[in-house]
Amino acid sequence: MRNLEKLINEVNGSMAMEGMPLTQADKDRIRRCAGNDKLVEETIAVLIRKHKAVRADSHEQQ
Repeated sequence: MRNLEKLINEVNGSMAMEGMPLTQADKDRIRRCAGNDKLVEETIAVLIRKHKAVRADSHEQQ
């Protein structure tokens, strides 16, 4: 578990340097998916659908 928290902190540090620190939801998602490749793929698909929908909606409004 400590290694997972260390990984989350390292990823958060890298993302923060780019101006995109992890949210609590991001950190929780990493914890939930760690070590479960099938869940990782499902979660990625959900996030892609979510952000495509938001992007398409915002594009239509322009």
